[in-house]
Amino acid sequence: MSESDIDAAAPAVTGTTVTAVLRALSLLDAFGEHDAQLTLAQLAQRTQLAKPTALRLARTLSVAGYLVALPGGVWRLGPAVALLGARYQRAFDLRNVIEPALHSLAQSTGHSASFFALEHGRRVRLLRVRGADGFVSPTRVGEPLPLDRGAAGQVILAFTGHLGDLMETIRQRRFHATVGEANALAASIAAPVFAARGAVIGALSLAVPASDDANAELLRHADAIVEAANRLSQTLAAARYADQETIVQRSHWHP
Repeated sequence: MSESDIDAAAPAVTGTTVTAVLRALSLLDAFGEHDAQLTLAQLAQRTQLAKPTALRLARTLSVAGYLVALPGGVWRLGPAVALLGARYQRAFDLRNVIEPALHSLAQSTGHSASFFALEHGRRVRLLRVRGADGFVSPTRVGEPLPLDRGAAGQVILAFTGHLGDLMETIRQRRFHATVGEANALAASIAAPVFAARGAVIGALSLAVPASDDANAELLRHADAIVEAANRLSQTLAAARYADQETIVQRSHWHP
């Protein structure tokens, strides 16, 4: 039996998961931040799919506008991906509400400011504004990160009701700082951001290089980031999010 025959014989459904859908989405995930286009061989290698399967899925995605075939057997992301991303951004009103808050915070502190959203048990950096010091965390915009490492993740855990001495301390202080926890090169401080009626949607974060004086520098801006997060929460709560609590996780901890 050939590789493509084995691939085609794989079960189409596992539990509640449709394998073909996951395989198709893996082709979109194969594109990195700096990949304008990929060959079929690269798509197959990165997704660990047989080339015939990768080609069949790529052609299907191209019909829906998620991939575009270029001369020479290469592929690029299609316009449907951009439309989907724009709709996702509008759900958080990144450009009109969150981006101005990040610009203000980065300007007042001199450090890069980010907004992390809570998504399916992970945190995702949706937007980042570079500060005057020029330092940014090595993790990329759009990259899913764990909640149990890094200031933003720990803050989200605390304000979604997780228990423990650290979680209680974070709730009392309304911020948390870490040095080299999520990434050995970076230190960060974060404060929670809420939508309507205490539903936490993510966290604001400042980043500095990990160093001996990083924690002291971050704590110097603790009041500023808490105040910025509170202002952003008030703005979001007053906007259309009041009727969209399906996009956030309810919290027992109120701002």
